[in-house]
Amino acid sequence: MSEPKIPEKIEKRLRLRSLRPDLEPLARDLVELACAGSRELWGELSPERMKDDANLRRKFHELAHGGMFAAQEKMADRITNGEPLDVSEQLLFRAIADTIAWGMLGGQLCYARRIYKSHSQPDLSQSNFESVLRMARELREQDPGCMPLITDLTSFVQVGDILSISADQRMSYIEVKEGKRNKQVMDLAMFYEASGREAFREIVKKTESAKTVKQMERILRQKARMTHLRHVMTTGKATDPDTGEEVRIPAPFFEIASWNESLVSLTEKAKVAQSWAYDVKGPIFMGAYAGDMAPRGHLMFLMALSIEGDVEQDYHIIRLADCMHVPLAPPVFSGVLADEIKMDLLFGRMNVCIAVSIPRLVEVCEMAGMNVRYATRKELGRAKVAGVEPIVHRGKGLMFSLDGKEMMLLAGVILRALFHGQQPESVLRHYLENDELTDPDKVETGLAVENE
Repeated sequence: MSEPKIPEKIEKRLRLRSLRPDLEPLARDLVELACAGSRELWGELSPERMKDDANLRRKFHELAHGGMFAAQEKMADRITNGEPLDVSEQLLFRAIADTIAWGMLGGQLCYARRIYKSHSQPDLSQSNFESVLRMARELREQDPGCMPLITDLTSFVQVGDILSISADQRMSYIEVKEGKRNKQVMDLAMFYEASGREAFREIVKKTESAKTVKQMERILRQKARMTHLRHVMTTGKATDPDTGEEVRIPAPFFEIASWNESLVSLTEKAKVAQSWAYDVKGPIFMGAYAGDMAPRGHLMFLMALSIEGDVEQDYHIIRLADCMHVPLAPPVFSGVLADEIKMDLLFGRMNVCIAVSIPRLVEVCEMAGMNVRYATRKELGRAKVAGVEPIVHRGKGLMFSLDGKEMMLLAGVILRALFHGQQPESVLRHYLENDELTDPDKVETGLAVENE
């Protein structure tokens, strides 16, 4: 019997890759600052004390924000020294900034999705980085406990120039405008907002240049987005100014089963043995490869998958380090893995591969009492037109139902499974069991992870 053929494009995508080796000391310094600024308090922390002791809570956030700001300053010094960043530096700096941003958002994908607009972040050498950096430093001087994050440093914060959070967790989005012309346009936009008169907008169109009108409209859109975000994060409900759709974030957050503990165990086992480890948790397949196995372990992983299904058609497969390239995936530094293993992943000493099996997911859901059917061509076409990214398995969409409620399997469920450590059948069940989640195309869910 011949061995199954592994698609070359998938094999290439899973190959071991590494950041520039000499960046590792800098990476360690930045991670310590961004993630452990409050280390001196860790021995005193408990959920009860953090809830009841306002002084401890504020001190914790002040120290954490101090470390984050120091990490940002270290990156800013490198960015402004005149030499272009290479690819490794760009990936590292984006990952550090994203780690800070995810921390500010409490790790919640439902909030991250509202501030990601699916466009490319600007080249830092071409943006107004130095102007924004000056403003961030001014904000920090005015409020030493805050963290003013420069959004262009991140891969997904695409509203405002600065995302700032105070020591008492008040969040704000800030636009930086410099120059007399920008001030004039800003004044026009603010007057229009204050007056609420559509006639003023028409007067501007007739009396000002096309460039001024365009700038004013852009400012108004930016302000509408920031207002939308404040409403979403404070009330859980708002209308998206870009799409016109109502967005709802249910409260409280729902707990979701996780495979994170299995990943921690797997990677530690592979590191200690300097070899490989493999595990399957429901529809989640995972393999960790260290030592001599690191460069070729992905081949072993793909061969294991091929025993059960068609590698190209039945699975969604990633390298864990792919999170560095996916805007709505928390970077390695935000995850649950040991610090040394995070460095191993980034600097080529370990490769971790993760896959979701669609046939296994169907099987697990059916065993749990759900009904699964193929979507009709009309249902699949409607989902594609709506831009909700349906998962297509062997040419067909999949519909999952429970107790009379039904939903299509969407890319967001697979994103949560691969990059957020959530069991996909648990995500589907919570969509179907909760009244507030009856229209998953329009609802941003706050799904908190529950460890195994």
